[in-house]
Parts: sequence; C-alpha cells; structure tokens
Amino acid sequence: MVVIGGGFGGLKAARQLRKADVRVTLIDRKNHHTFQPLLYQVATAGLSPGEIAAPIRWILHSQKNVEVLLGEVTGFELQRKIVRVTDEEIAYDYFDRGSRREPCLLWT
Repeated sequence: MVVIGGGFGGLKAARQLRKADVRVTLIDRKNHHTFQPLLYQVATAGLSPGEIAAPIRWILHSQKNVEVLLGEVTGFELQRKIVRVTDEEIAYDYFDRGSRREPCLLWT
C-alpha cells in the first residue's frame, strides 16, 4: 500500500492500517507534518514553528508496518501499478492519495 502525502489525510490512512497485514509506504516531499490550523499562532509569535510541526517518522514510529520515504511524486503508471518518485519507481498493490493541491478550510 502506498500512501501519498503526510498531511492529515495521509497520516489518518496510514494509522488506520496499523493493525492490517499490509506493508505501508508513505511518501511526502517534506519530512515533517505541520498542524496548519495553528499557523496563525506562529505568525503572531504565540507559538514557535517547532510547536506545530513534528517529523512524520516520529509520528508513526511505533507503527512497525510503515516506511516513510522523502520524495516528490512525479507520476503514475496505473496499468503497471507504479508510482514515480523523483528518480525511482515504487510498485504498489493499492494507493491512497492523502494529499491535497489546495488547503482545506474547516469552515467552508
């Protein structure tokens, strides 16, 4: 199982598979998850950036069936079941696109 993106959606997908008999590969272009609802607190000096961000590997460290890869997904080959990440190809049986192109605001 390949999960693309280490945001809220990707982390939830990976965590829901923690007891499944499946190998999970989570791919993200950053090595940390940022709790975006609190970004305004950083902008107003209420919190430091380190207080709203955590390494993805640390968040999932107790989950033995997860591997976190740093890289940017550059394409898919759906018929071959391949995800292209920077300079390599990763085979999958299933994938979940836990990433978004635009931010999701809770009140919209």
